Amino acid sequence: MKKLSLIILIIAVNLSLFSCSVEDDLSIPQTYNTEGIIVEYNPIDYEIVALINDYRASLNLNPLSMLNEASKEAIAHNAYMINQGTISHDFFYIRSQNLKDAVEAKKVLENVGYGFYNAESVVTAWLNSYSHRENIENPNVTDFGISSKQDENGKYYFTNIFVKL
Repeated sequence: MKKLSLIILIIAVNLSLFSCSVEDDLSIPQTYNTEGIIVEYNPIDYEIVALINDYRASLNLNPLSMLNEASKEAIAHNAYMINQGTISHDFFYIRSQNLKDAVEAKKVLENVGYGFYNAESVVTAWLNSYSHRENIENPNVTDFGISSKQDENGKYYFTNIFVKL
């Protein structure tokens, strides 16, 4: 019995040494290199900013300032999602850590969306979703980044990153 217990213990220790998280298994795509990204906002980005800040004002919350470093991360994530053909929060931990390193972010939150054709529809969808609305209504966030980008079929992908500095 002692031998069997020892074997089980050795197997358990070995498994714990070699296990990894799902994120560790994924290779990090090149699109997550934000070094060469130049931030340029399009009209939908500005409309999203205005709608979110108007909504926050209606709740007596401070408006959020645009943060280019967060927008770089949003742009990179949109490129990744378009390449994958699906929306996701994949590699959020990288975006969060990048912002902690680059601008000393204390907190990083994210909303993504797909298939909406204008700012009002994506913001309305976010406000109708508890977790997305919670990010928008967070009184502690101070800044945000935004990216809206169309794929080759004209479908928009959206990434909105909220930051507390």
